[in-house]
Amino acid sequence: MRHVNSGIRMSLVYTLLIFLVLVSGERVSLSQEMGTSKVVFTVRCYDEGKAALQGLKGVQRIETGFHYLRETDTVYYDPKVITIEEMETALKKAGTYVKTMKE
Repeated sequence: MRHVNSGIRMSLVYTLLIFLVLVSGERVSLSQEMGTSKVVFTVRCYDEGKAALQGLKGVQRIETGFHYLRETDTVYYDPKVITIEEMETALKKAGTYVKTMKE
């Protein structure tokens, strides 16, 4: 009986640890999202667009994809640090900018 109770106890400990990791992860991601804006650029090549934007101060995350058969880069950024115009300039310099999509 003692062995069964310790097994149950260990299961509860592992469950609690997993729960705490998940909850703390949510708090981190929520705090990272605060102050974040999103913009979608239509580009000629989303990999080139991503390369042009990565490393720019204020750019937090870039997701590549398609919208109506056009390649896109969705950028999550801090508007206090970087503007849409600065990102457009970086994309134009890379030769991949097509347009900024309005949501």
